[in-house]
Amino acid sequence: MKKTGTFYGVGVGPGDPELMTVKAVKVLEGSGVLAVPRSRDSCEDGRSKALSILESVVDVTGKEILDLEFAMTKDGVERERARGAAAEKIVERLSTGIDVSFITLGDPMTYSTFSYLVPFVEAALPGVAVRSVPGITSFSAFASRALVPLAESGERITVIPAAYELEDVRKALEEFDTVVLMKVNRVFDKLVDLLEREGLLGNALAGTRVGWPEEEITTDLKALRGRKLDYFSTVIVKKKPIRGGRLKNDG
Repeated sequence: MKKTGTFYGVGVGPGDPELMTVKAVKVLEGSGVLAVPRSRDSCEDGRSKALSILESVVDVTGKEILDLEFAMTKDGVERERARGAAAEKIVERLSTGIDVSFITLGDPMTYSTFSYLVPFVEAALPGVAVRSVPGITSFSAFASRALVPLAESGERITVIPAAYELEDVRKALEEFDTVVLMKVNRVFDKLVDLLEREGLLGNALAGTRVGWPEEEITTDLKALRGRKLDYFSTVIVKKKPIRGGRLKNDG
């Protein structure tokens, strides 16, 4: 009986190719198929951001680039359909004994489609080897670039998507010392209003495309009002004032 390939979820980090791990590079070099998630938000000019990162480090010559389309929608049925269709393509390759690496920005176990595909693949190929190679998250890179600690001593931190319920954001601001808000682009102006009402606007900083050449980090959130922010935008809010920090892309 032919052995199936290994299904990897590989985090390529937030954007800077130098932040890819040695483990990620080795796994990608050894995989015959690179599964590339594509959606309106994850691509620019039809090109995957995650793929562009790894191509500057890994030679993809001779590898199959497997494009996988995913629907960015709240419709659960449509999301499951897209995930099932993507898993079928992955299973087809794994069944031939070829290793498949699903590449993802940041970390494959943090707000990544990889985790949703695993049950589909395991159901179709019982006993298949599945591995996750962790990557540096966007918010971890953001905090490092700004030199702002996410947590110190006994502080508590939470990471939540801000795209849907701002009331959940308000509750988190009350309960935690540091709140990391992902997917803020569509609700940014409302988020600024909320932070101002809660008296926390001066304790927040926003970052967009951290690790990319066009990276922008600022504590002046009001200056970003009305702008069409990138999908890869994050806000960090702390209960206590932000001290020190480096808010320029000064290396």
